[in-house]
Amino acid sequence: MNISQGKFRKKLATILIGGTLLSSTFTMGFNTVLGKDVNLIVDGQTREIMTYSSTVGSFLKTERIELEDGEVVTPSLDEKITPEMDIIISTPKNYVIREDEEERRVKSTGKTVEEVLEEAEIELDEHDVVTPALESKVSPNQTISIERVQKETFTEEITLPFEKIQNENADMYKGETKIIEQGVEGIQVNTIQNTFVNDELVSIDTINSEIIQEPVTQVEEIGTKETPSSAALEGKNVKRVVTMEATAYDPTAGSKTAMGTRARVGAVAVDPKVIPLGTKLYVESLDGFTSYGYCVAEDTGGAIKGNRIDLFYNSNSEALRFGRRNVRVYVLD
Repeated sequence: MNISQGKFRKKLATILIGGTLLSSTFTMGFNTVLGKDVNLIVDGQTREIMTYSSTVGSFLKTERIELEDGEVVTPSLDEKITPEMDIIISTPKNYVIREDEEERRVKSTGKTVEEVLEEAEIELDEHDVVTPALESKVSPNQTISIERVQKETFTEEITLPFEKIQNENADMYKGETKIIEQGVEGIQVNTIQNTFVNDELVSIDTINSEIIQEPVTQVEEIGTKETPSSAALEGKNVKRVVTMEATAYDPTAGSKTAMGTRARVGAVAVDPKVIPLGTKLYVESLDGFTSYGYCVAEDTGGAIKGNRIDLFYNSNSEALRFGRRNVRVYVLD
């Protein structure tokens, strides 16, 4: 009986000790399962900590960490703790932002130029130039420069000159010219871009050119026939010869010319854009009618435009007899 009681007591003790050890082991394992390792990073310095906190905020309270003015914690305070989580506490650093020759100091926890500017609530246009580049890492007290770039675009039209083709005509005198096909100027539209940096114009660029109307070549005929000898024109030197349509007028049109001289035979009306007033001329008939001869361009007329000439006659009957006909006009020195 005593032997039996001794064995029972020994067995009971073994059971109690085993139960205590099992309970202790279970408790330690349970606590290990609840705990999580996190990385606390403060200004780049990392420390590994095991925590039983459920959120970032409760973790800081447990570790008795108080955020100083301006410090930022990442993730947010209500973020759930996960194994191997990085809890980062950043202290704002000083930076200098230079814009249009003005500087201002800002504080930021950003790690790149872009993050610093975002925290400073500085908006950028797509053309603005930032130095260093937005993706560059920043260092405390670094200067960030911003150049505000504006681009203005407009269009302008320019005329394109036409070419001239001259064909010889043996039936026309030297110096005589006839336009067979009138030339037309072309039109080109250019798109211009002005670039301003900090409101200062730095470049003017043509970014596109388009011809919306091609120029039309002018075709002319030039005379190769020798002009009458100088003896035939009393030794006068011929500068050029022009074929013109001639009409006639008389004293009923007025007694004074555009130059203020007396209207008379030998004073003729021309288009000053073709023959300047005061030019000495010789008018030759082309159809056998008596040539008008020597005259001076002294008058103008509302209908006398281009290659036209109006010849003065002393009477209305003479003017009517002349009518309208082509003449050859010699421009003299």
